[in-house]
Amino acid sequence: MFRRSKNNSYDTSQTKQRFSIKKFKFGAASVLIGISFLGGFTQGQFNISTDTVFAAEVISGSAATLNSALVKNVSGGKAYIDIYDVKNGKIDPLNLIALNPSNYSANYYIKQGGRIFTSVNQLQTPGTATITYNILDENGNPYTKSDGQIDIVSLVTTVYDTTELRNNINKVIENANDPKWSDDSRKDVLSKIEVIKNDIDNNPKTQSDIDNKIVEVNELEKLLVLPVPDKDKYDPTGKAQQVNGKGNKLPATGENATPFFNVAALTIISSVGLLSVSKKKED
Repeated sequence: MFRRSKNNSYDTSQTKQRFSIKKFKFGAASVLIGISFLGGFTQGQFNISTDTVFAAEVISGSAATLNSALVKNVSGGKAYIDIYDVKNGKIDPLNLIALNPSNYSANYYIKQGGRIFTSVNQLQTPGTATITYNILDENGNPYTKSDGQIDIVSLVTTVYDTTELRNNINKVIENANDPKWSDDSRKDVLSKIEVIKNDIDNNPKTQSDIDNKIVEVNELEKLLVLPVPDKDKYDPTGKAQQVNGKGNKLPATGENATPFFNVAALTIISSVGLLSVSKKKED
């Protein structure tokens, strides 16, 4: 029913984590049902009296601490899981804790709502989930602390999903790379998209954070604009334009003045002048 793995490859020196302990007493026996890392603590659903003890740094006698080396998944004494990482095999709940001694191991199950999962791959809904770890000694037996309690820890985890956001980001990038957009607007949009990508790749989030970023990405796409036409080729004001740099001006009709046009015009004017002079002489 449980998943089990050795936890030898992670730094176990990060021990200064805050936890809260929930101790449930059944008659003469005292059984540790779970601990929650401070910041994600919720009351258990048990109709029995409980004693809650807050430790300043670590749980006395427990072999588990929160693995602060996973900066995307652990922050401020809280744990986070991105369903996108789950789908792509980038997260293992066993790596959220560090064990000391390092040859100890653990297995886990996940509870979300009324459902219990034995694999993180079954976790598909954003919200809150509780991961319960059973700590095992070097022989694979349940680890019993010096006070006689079995070492079982429960980690309340924030679950979110960046899949839709990442799909939107890819669509905007594809659109921005269309050559029809101006270079300046393309660079502006792509640089802002890169900031968002780096943020979600390296920092923990909530689903609310992700929903807001989806809106932000959609708005960024609207910043893409077409390039402004070259004013030397087209003047929307309709003002006279300089032609050939000779001081001649023509209306902004889009037509170009040519030497042939100039010669023809002068010829006609000269002809009219000569006819006029000839007529006067006849009179």
